[in-house]
This record gives sequence, structure tokens and C-alpha cells, in this order.
Amino acid sequence: MDWQYSDYSKINPNAKKHFPFDNPRDNQLETVSEIADAINHGYKYIVLEAGTGTGKSAIAATLSNMSDSSYILTITKQLQDQYLRDFKDFKVVKGRSNFRCQNYINKSCSEGKCLTEGFECRFSLKNRENEIRKDNTCPYYYQKYLALHAKTVVSNYYYMFLELNYVKDFQKRDLLIFDEAHNLESTLMDELTLEFSKSDLEEYLDYNLTCEKIEELNSNNYLNWIEFINEIKEGYLEELNKLERLDKLELAEKIAFIKHQINDCSRFIEHLTHDPKIWIFDWDDDYQTAQFKPLKVDNYAKNTLFDYADVCIFMSATILDWKLFSKWLGIPEDEIYAIRHKSPFDINNNPITAYDEYNLSRKFIKVNAQKSIGSINEILDKHKNEKGIIHTVSGKCRDFLIDNIADERLIAHDRHNRSEMLEEFISSDEPLVLISPSMSEGVDLPGDLCRFQVIYKLPFPDWGDKQINQRAGIDREWYDYRTCLNLVQTHGRGVRYDGDYCHTYVIDSRFRSYIREAFPSKFLPDTFKESIEGREFDLKEKKRLMEIGDFHIENNDYESAIIFFKELLNNELFKNDIYLYLKLSNLYHETGLFECEVQVIMRFLSSGAEYNHFEKRLKELADMGYFDFN
Repeated sequence: MDWQYSDYSKINPNAKKHFPFDNPRDNQLETVSEIADAINHGYKYIVLEAGTGTGKSAIAATLSNMSDSSYILTITKQLQDQYLRDFKDFKVVKGRSNFRCQNYINKSCSEGKCLTEGFECRFSLKNRENEIRKDNTCPYYYQKYLALHAKTVVSNYYYMFLELNYVKDFQKRDLLIFDEAHNLESTLMDELTLEFSKSDLEEYLDYNLTCEKIEELNSNNYLNWIEFINEIKEGYLEELNKLERLDKLELAEKIAFIKHQINDCSRFIEHLTHDPKIWIFDWDDDYQTAQFKPLKVDNYAKNTLFDYADVCIFMSATILDWKLFSKWLGIPEDEIYAIRHKSPFDINNNPITAYDEYNLSRKFIKVNAQKSIGSINEILDKHKNEKGIIHTVSGKCRDFLIDNIADERLIAHDRHNRSEMLEEFISSDEPLVLISPSMSEGVDLPGDLCRFQVIYKLPFPDWGDKQINQRAGIDREWYDYRTCLNLVQTHGRGVRYDGDYCHTYVIDSRFRSYIREAFPSKFLPDTFKESIEGREFDLKEKKRLMEIGDFHIENNDYESAIIFFKELLNNELFKNDIYLYLKLSNLYHETGLFECEVQVIMRFLSSGAEYNHFEKRLKELADMGYFDFN
């Protein structure tokens, strides 16, 4: 059954009392009241999907005000600052790198004297005999002191993950709110990942990470991993011992880096031994880095984050599927209370125009990329006096468009200057167009800052990434979920308030067929699908037709089922619908018609669809002698 929108209508008096503004928006008090009701009924985990414009920050603030103690975690420091601006009683806590050391004036607190020398800093909280004041305390520790004694603390995922699990100054609270919670799983994966740069190992340890060693680590023997990591850790400990005898100020950055690596090694081994089977080793040839990554975090989320509060609330505009969301975080379905609210914005102000001419799959992109330039130029000309963004998915596509579009309005960034170029784009009075592979979320561009955007290529996760490849292999829905999440997040960049408007164009012609597929269709919200101009599909009719075919299968009438589903291949509603091809593939397999199965799979692949959908089945057919990979 689809996730229905909430119709809860009661208002808890406490919600009114603790609401931070004079005039609540529609459904804000009702949402707070429904969450409070769920908590009173014993739910520890509440999922809230509330579209842009519903006022999630005010909902979080009200719930925090109703609680004796709370954490609000965000994905970025910018969102932290937004909470601080809107809610003056909250205290924000940030990492050391945001503050200047009082002893090493030219260094941040992340390279401060207390870290590099083990120095008992007179500005630290430990050495405070007198009243703690801003002027006599380290700025990092002062803001931390205020946060430790605050009713509501706002922080980011990264900082609080380390604090709760390792520093342990912050303790369990009544309430833990995860803002932008759709990022939680991927953020936890990043937190648990251990990475070594080949150049760092050579510079700091004179260690040569050879091809033979990389091959050995690639064998996925976690005992070899532990041996390697302990070797690196011991090397860093020896190097640290040498450095501590030298001038600390000159070596502050180096000492801080080494201590960070030592701590990372210790933490990783602890995490690895907890569940060694879900980890992989990956070598990134472009960046020359060795990476140890988890495929899942369902066995880690509870003890590293959720146990630090009596109640956890997950908020986002794009949860999409609360059951899968809870599964991937290791939360049993019956312990979740899920609430859903639509964005109040008019979908007519955020239309999507989809192009049908340019299949930009790996197989066809060389042919169609150059052809697509004309349409992009037409879009730029149509919006010649307006700012916009072109989302490219990859740096390679970004570079191609920069090289082939002759328009002085275009600006781009690399991986080093993203923030600077975004600031230039925002602050300029010119109708600039920002080309980027990484602006799909975490960027707020209201009003004239973004009146149009182009999604150049469907944002599939990179199948060449080993972590993504193996995760998709064990959980196909996850791959489509991440694709749909990226699509919906990107679409939402341009409309940020009631009355705002932005036109989105999708160049990749696979878009229409992709959103018809069964997996993506169930993830994409109605508001997204209804925004697509000229949509010619009817989901109810599609469902009705599939049920007819399923009826034949349930009655073991495979011949009729095959005939029926083959006819649907020519129906526009099912153009390139993987679900239909999977049905036929399974039917042919069940009935021993393996040559027909190969033919139907190859027909699907000839449309430019991704090969990974049928990778396992084709390997099986190849082993049986019905398919040749060569």
C-alpha cells in the first residue's frame, strides 16, 4: 500500500504553547501534535516526510521546546547557522577547525597547542578556577561549554558522531532530531569509512603502497586488513614520538593529521570487528587512495547514534519510502511511526519539461551529447535574463558542456572551489548559469537566484564505484531509491517559498521511460510526477494491465501470461519498463525458453538501459551456453 498523507487534525495545547512564532503554517501544529501523540504511545522512532514549505525547522524547534533536553543534527554548518538565526535560545556547537587557537594565533583549534603538545591550556575548561567567560576561555571550549549546559543543542552529523562515541562530553538526551534525514545512511557510511592516501603514506611514513599490497587488500580478507591497518597505525605512532621532540608550532598541522589518522585506525578496527562481512576494500585510481568502506550501516546506526536519546525523529522532504528507510538503518518496522505531508507549493510553479531526443546512456552518449547542445542553447536563450543551474552528474559531462557551449554566462567549479564559485554565482547581479555535478542538494536558491535548471543526465549512482556496485547487487531497490532521491532533491532546488517559480528541463530521454518503471514509480512522490509537462502515462491503467498478467501467472497459465506481457511491450505506457521485461525474463526462464529470454533482455538493453538490471541473469544464461559475453 502506498504511503498515505496524514489527515491528523487534533492540536495539542502544548504545541501551541511552545511554537516559536506567532502564526503557524497549515499543519505545523497538527504535525507536532501527531508526533507528541506517537511518543506518548511509546514510539521511539518517528519518521516525518514533509515537503518544502511545510516548515520543518519550526516543527523541530517546537518539539525541542516541549522536551527537557534535545539534539538537532543537520547535514551542514550552514543549516546550523540557520537554526541559530531563527531560534535564539538554541546553542550551536561546531568542530575545532571553526575557531582560532589562543596560543597558536595563526592556527585553528584543530591544530591547537592542547592537541599537538598535550598542553594544559589555560583557556580550556579544565583549567578554569574563575567564572567561565567568553574573554577568558578558548572560543572552541566556550561554545562547547554553552552547548553542554543548553536545553537544545544544534550540531552537524560529523561532529556529534565523534563526540557521542569517542569524546563523550555530551550525554544521552530526551530527544534527537535528524534534519535532512535522507542523508543519514550515506553520512554514517562516510563516518565509518577509513581512507589512506598513497601520497600521505609516502610523505609521513616513507611507506610504498605497492600494487601487490593493493591486490592483497582487494582479496577482502579482513584479517589482512587489520594487519595492514595496525602496521600503518604503529608507523604513525613512531613518527608522532619523533615529532614531539621538535618545534611543535612549525609541525602543528602535521602532528594534528597524524593524531587524527591514529584515532581513525583505532576506531575503524573497532567497527570492523563488530560486523566484518559487510565491509569492502576499494582502490581509487584517480585519487590514489585506499578505502575501507561499509556496504550497510543497519548494524551500526543504533549503537552509534540512536541510543543517545529516548526518542529519535527523522525529518526530510524526501524520505520517499519509510519502510526501506527504517530497514537500512536497522529499525524494525513496528517500532516506526511514519507521517507524510505534501509541499503546499503550487506544482504549476515548478514544471518539468522532458526531452525525447537524446539518450545519454553510456552506449549512446557519444552520439547524442553533441546533438543535445542545440536544445541547451535554446533553453539558455529562453532564459537569457535569468540565473540558472545545469546539473551534470559528473565532471566529465560538466567539462564537455563548458567546452561546447559558447555562452559567457557559464561558470563552473572543480572539487576545490565549489563554495567560492557558488558564492560568486549567488552574489553576482549578472544572469549567470552555474554548471555543476554537485548542486543537487544542500543549496538554497530562492527567487531570482534560480529561475531555471537543466538536469543533463539521469543521476544514477556511479556503477563503477565498488561500494555502490556491491550494495546494488545485494539490494536492487537501494540503487533506484538513490536515483529517485537525487531527482527529487534536484527538482526542489529552485522553488523555496510560496509564489517562487522555477522551470526544470531534463535532457536525457531515458527520463520518461525510467519514471514509468515499477521501482522508480513507487519512490517518486505524486507532486514530482504531476509536475511533468505532457505526461502521457496513466498509472492506474498501467496497474490494471499488470494485474491481468499476474492473474494468468497465479493460475499457472504461463502461455497466456507470456502472450499478454509480449503485447504490452508495444504499449506506450510500458516503453522500456524494466518491470515488464523482468516479468517476461522470469516467465521464459520458468518455462525453459532460454533463447526467448535472451532475446527479450537484449531488446531491453538495446534501448540504452543500464546493463546491471540483468547482469546476474545474463551470467547464468552464459554458463548455460545461451549467451556469449564476447
